[in-house]
Amino acid sequence: MTKPDKFIQGINSKDPLAWKELYRFYYGALCNYSSSIINETNIAEDIVQECLVTIWKSSLHFQDVKILSSYLYRSVYNNTLKYIRDQKVEDRRKAEWSSVQAEEEEDVFYQAIEEDVIRKLRMVIALLPEQRQTILRLSIDGLSIQEIASQLGISANTVKTQKKRAYLFIKENLKEYFGLLLLLEILK
Repeated sequence: MTKPDKFIQGINSKDPLAWKELYRFYYGALCNYSSSIINETNIAEDIVQECLVTIWKSSLHFQDVKILSSYLYRSVYNNTLKYIRDQKVEDRRKAEWSSVQAEEEEDVFYQAIEEDVIRKLRMVIALLPEQRQTILRLSIDGLSIQEIASQLGISANTVKTQKKRAYLFIKENLKEYFGLLLLLEILK
């Protein structure tokens, strides 16, 4: 029996000495081959290792060294391309997740600011005299000046004056938040 035949027979019978020889002879070349495709030495080593382990665990039998060589190179090539494809899918998934995450974080940020401004606005409104609070709330509910005047039994000018005074008071007490109020309205 010739040395190549003995080597192939050792590979087919899972002889550890033959596999050591296979590893010594092919590992470096297969790593270089994979690395030339993906330019990542560590990943290429993992791909080659995985291919060799897969062959060891399989029930494949090779007739000669040429078929074994061809199979090894084809396996490494296919697994390297699979890695590239999977990496692209993973990169796309990460980009989509990152985009969604950024949008959610932005939404949470704006909601937090909006809640803080609304809380402060309610606190300032609570400081208004009762009639101004009522006029302001009815105005916020969408009632016209005439409807508010009619509902409260006061003149339309009184409603306008009280409403104007309420807005000035709010503006004065929330001047540091006034820019945020405008920004929140613009961003909606």
